[in-house]
Amino acid sequence: MPSEIMKDFGTIVPQKRVARIAGEEVDVSVFSTRATLRLIELTSSPEKEAALESGQGIEDLLEVIAIACQRSNPKVTKDWLIDNVDMFTLVEFAQFVLEPITAKLNAMKDQEGTEKNSFPSPSETSSPSSE
Repeated sequence: MPSEIMKDFGTIVPQKRVARIAGEEVDVSVFSTRATLRLIELTSSPEKEAALESGQGIEDLLEVIAIACQRSNPKVTKDWLIDNVDMFTLVEFAQFVLEPITAKLNAMKDQEGTEKNSFPSPSETSSPSSE
């Protein structure tokens, strides 16, 4: 008699995250894989992260934000955000949208670093020297 395993991923419900910006409501509870992959691409190296922090590639980051918003409101595109939202509000909105996914990605990076550092160094594995 074969055993059956059933895991219902529909029961995994993220915390509800809804924002209203420039009169439009967006539900950003689910950050899509497409948006996540694009964000990873934009931050895949210290140089790329530094470029974003200095303001270069901001339109690429807005594209990620728009992808996340379009699941619930197709009207919210990168161009719509640029045309309808002031820069200070847009920065706060972007932080709100990205907060859960950046926390998860940082936790994954931390876990990877811990796993890499969990192996003993060569000096720890060598036999003690004779005195």
